[in-house]
Amino acid sequence: MTERTAADRTALAARLLVTFLDELDEQLRALDADLLALERDPADAEHLRSVFRVAHTLKGASRAAGVHAIEEVCHALETMCAVARDSGTPLASSQISLLFAGSDALADAGKLLREGRDAGSSAVVVELLEQLRRRASATESGGRTSPAPVLETVGPIPDRRSADPEPDRRSSDTASVPDPGTVAPGSALAARDQVRVGTRQLDSLVTVAGELLAMTGMIGDRPADAEAIAESIRVWRAEWRRGAGVYRRSLAQSDASPAIIGVMAAVDDHLAHLDGQVAELARAIGNDARTLGGTTSRLVENVRRLRMRPFADIAEPLPRATRDIAASVGKEVRVVVEGQEVEADRTVLDALREPLLHLARNAVDHGLEAPAERTRQGKQPEGSVGVRAELGGDWLRVTIADDGAGLDVGAIRQMLKERGRDIPIDDRDVARTLFESGFSTRRVATNISGRGVGLDIVRTAVERLGGTVTVQWVAGAGTTFTIEVPVSVATMRALIVRVGKQMLAIPTTFVERLMRVSREQVRSVEGSSMLTVGSEALPLTSLARLLGAPLVDPLPGPLLNIFTLGLAGRRLAIAVDELCEEREVFVRPLEYAGHEAAMRYSGAALLDGTQIALVVNAGALLGSTGRADGRDASMGFASETIAPPREWHILVVDDSITTRTLEESVLSAAGYRVTTAVDGVDALRLVKAGGVDLVVSDVEMPRLDGLGLTEQIRAAPAHAKLPVILVTSLDKPEERARGLEAGADAYIMKSSFDQDTLLGIVRQLLGDAS
Repeated sequence: MTERTAADRTALAARLLVTFLDELDEQLRALDADLLALERDPADAEHLRSVFRVAHTLKGASRAAGVHAIEEVCHALETMCAVARDSGTPLASSQISLLFAGSDALADAGKLLREGRDAGSSAVVVELLEQLRRRASATESGGRTSPAPVLETVGPIPDRRSADPEPDRRSSDTASVPDPGTVAPGSALAARDQVRVGTRQLDSLVTVAGELLAMTGMIGDRPADAEAIAESIRVWRAEWRRGAGVYRRSLAQSDASPAIIGVMAAVDDHLAHLDGQVAELARAIGNDARTLGGTTSRLVENVRRLRMRPFADIAEPLPRATRDIAASVGKEVRVVVEGQEVEADRTVLDALREPLLHLARNAVDHGLEAPAERTRQGKQPEGSVGVRAELGGDWLRVTIADDGAGLDVGAIRQMLKERGRDIPIDDRDVARTLFESGFSTRRVATNISGRGVGLDIVRTAVERLGGTVTVQWVAGAGTTFTIEVPVSVATMRALIVRVGKQMLAIPTTFVERLMRVSREQVRSVEGSSMLTVGSEALPLTSLARLLGAPLVDPLPGPLLNIFTLGLAGRRLAIAVDELCEEREVFVRPLEYAGHEAAMRYSGAALLDGTQIALVVNAGALLGSTGRADGRDASMGFASETIAPPREWHILVVDDSITTRTLEESVLSAAGYRVTTAVDGVDALRLVKAGGVDLVVSDVEMPRLDGLGLTEQIRAAPAHAKLPVILVTSLDKPEERARGLEAGADAYIMKSSFDQDTLLGIVRQLLGDAS
């Protein structure tokens, strides 16, 4: 009996400890929020009372759970607050700092308890208790010595009682799942209507739901199959009845046995019965498939909802984190959080915790100016950091904006130059280099930044989710980072395509257009395959070439199956073997994928009982390719070098004698016969005279420019297929599109002109012409 009693006590103590740790998480979140407000206004009596209540509540709870170290810390914090409350004297900044240290000590003690260790062994707790003992009887005057942020929230704040705490404060292997009958938050009944489900169990449920969704898709085809069989039987029965009449008359005239006629009648009856049965079965299968589809949809939606958590889960630590950074670098900051009630998959939110923290730290450390500098510029000494979450369809958009100085593009260019890196022309491309590993504008690393890993971590984490991160800025007015990720990584709408024997799923959010085009519509621009879509010339490549082995390029054929992807102003045309269908898919993680595979694929989707589609990480694909190179993508342009026959005649047209001489020397040295013209009118005369195999022309020329020359060449049936290469200094996309619309076969930028590019395109075009 004694052993059972001891065991019961041990079990009770364990349950009390688990309950206490959950309460500790909730109370610490409230404590941090109150301390931030109190630091901003030490005379705020209401927040002082709130801090006192938290300390008092935790003191009693820790006593019940037998955690005496936490009880001692809470008692000291409670005493400090009580003295200030009773005396009416605002807390000094040093006292508020001690309260923040107390919050950290309590969090550290909770972490040790979860690891099965003694909370009293925490060095943070020991040091804090020593400080508190020394100051127990001290009385300090008020006055804030370090700047602090204030948290403002816009919109309803979700109930925190059922929210998952932060991973470093509680094990993340369980999730709170509210019963559908949950009553008003905060009531005892509401607490009883909550159950804890292990995340492994929840993931297992997601897997089963995914399999059910795949099977439902397969069964969805069965009604059509059954109806086809029913129709075949109806046709067969009609043919039988037409033939049976003839057979009966023949048998009657031949004095055949009545039994034979009876057999024929029985066959007719059986066919009629079979016709009715199959028709009814087809209707039943159709009804059952629709019912199963509706039930599966509801199950999938409910499972998806179980995985959803409010954005507040990852936004709550930001005010405290920015407060600590601002205090360490002597800055003042106000944090405004909007959209805390927005919900997303817990896996997505967990993956965004660290990126969001990095961006918030960057906003304070890199973005905001020091108070004196802000005052000199006519700004408020206190800087602002805004964090906003919102939904756009199936996507979560999170922005982190500051009102600081904006990006110093000149400094970024200088750092690139010093490191021997290529310096992009476009400022947006310069800004993208910030996301590369090891790049930082800080010359000396600090404990906050300068290692060149922060934004790389952000990019990597976001791309693993199949999302994107971009940056915009206004000089002197601030910087905004925008993260866009799927709301859920468990389910998505996807375009299913086939490359060889492999099925692949492309998130439809990135897909802009599906098309089938002739290979003759593909043009070459600076050695890359391009396709004109609307008014824009898009880089064209194959999905196999982008993703790599073991995928292979589409098989040769007159038509190309193409879909276009678009993201953050970048667009890409991609060829595949087959465009299959669009459907909802459940995505399973690639548990054993290496880093490279994880960046190319975000998971796998079960299409039916046996067929798997890899889910392409389209965001990372576009993010890593930038302007994708379509060269040698089997889009109709050969990659091998073709020796030019010396009799091929090339016409070079340019009003600049320097450019004409350069191009003539390059082509002549390669063995071509070259004739030159000074403008489009002169060139058109030479073309009409005959004997020209290819034209290389400038765009901007007097009398008749290169576009007009190309159009007139294409208008003449005798020269409609004459290859034309346009060479120009105009590098805008619309200018390229105009050149291709005019009928040019290729387009070369003077800014990136080199003889290998020119000769490569000439060889390709003359090789095709031969």
